[in-house]
Amino acid sequence: MTPEQTFGQLLGLGKSGRVVEARLEPETSAFVLKVEATVELWPEESARAGTTVVCHDPVEPMQWRHLNPFNKEGVIVCTLQQGRGRDDSKVYRLTPPWEGRSKHFT
Repeated sequence: MTPEQTFGQLLGLGKSGRVVEARLEPETSAFVLKVEATVELWPEESARAGTTVVCHDPVEPMQWRHLNPFNKEGVIVCTLQQGRGRDDSKVYRLTPPWEGRSKHFT
C-alpha cells in the first residue's frame, strides 16, 4: 500500500476521493496531503442525499489544518465540489469526511 492509499484510508475517503500527493515541505516542516475527487463522488453523494446530485461548480482550493503526523504540521489541500440537486436545484458545498465542527480544522 502506498502512503497516498494509506492516508486516503485514514481520512475515510472511500471511493469518492483519493490522496494524489503526500509530501513534506522542508521550508515549513508541514506534511501536505493533496486530495482529489473521483468519478464515484456523485453516485455516493446522490445516495447520501436521497436524490440525484450533479456537479455544479468546483470552488477554489481550500486548506484544513489537520493532526500532526510524525510531529509535523498536517495540512490537507482539496478543491471541493459544489453539488446541485436535480429535483430542487439547490446548490451546496460538499462536506469532506475529515472536516470537523470548526471549518478548516479537523
